[in-house]
Amino acid sequence: MKDCVASLEKYEWNYEVVGGVTRDTLDLDEFPFPLLEGGRLECFSTHANDKERRKYETKKSCLYNNLRLAKDVIKKNESMIFLEHDVLATAPMPSDKGVRDYCFLNMDGAFKPPSCLNKQPMTGWYKRHGHKLGVQTFPESYPLKYYKKSRYLGYNLTPGTSAYILTVSGANKLLTAAAEFGLEQSDFLINHGVLELEYMNPSPVKFQKTNPNLSHKL
Repeated sequence: MKDCVASLEKYEWNYEVVGGVTRDTLDLDEFPFPLLEGGRLECFSTHANDKERRKYETKKSCLYNNLRLAKDVIKKNESMIFLEHDVLATAPMPSDKGVRDYCFLNMDGAFKPPSCLNKQPMTGWYKRHGHKLGVQTFPESYPLKYYKKSRYLGYNLTPGTSAYILTVSGANKLLTAAAEFGLEQSDFLINHGVLELEYMNPSPVKFQKTNPNLSHKL
């Protein structure tokens, strides 16, 4: 966390450190919606393997942190940036100009070590794709797709939630999807069936050298 904060100070970001929801502080009544039928979060909740089933509350905690941001965006009626503690700012704070719903800020590092998505076909796509400068839409050629047999099957997924801009429009869509269709793992709920997915190039943040990947370890 201290390295993240130091980088934000260096590039003069306007930020606030917020304590997140964890398995120990998870309040199921905060977002009392059912689970998305056929979704990944539902699979964790009923998994036969105890180790996999244990991830359910951790994944749900991560989701609640993202939904809390959405509520704050709506309450303050302004776009906000969500950063996880394992990223470092590498440039001044980006503007939300031109962002429709959701803009991912760490595409440069999404498919490289230490990311758990450092594998084919994602790494190959990132190297081959002709990325424009600035904010751009996730293209059809983007390979990370929703694969569970739910209403979101086949839609583009955000490559994690390490860093992104969420607009008021996006926040409303995210909370509406959770309430109407059910709760899903955060980086599965943030898909092109729910939001207009965009990303910024070059990325204004990067991962720290070691990615804790805590949702698979806690």
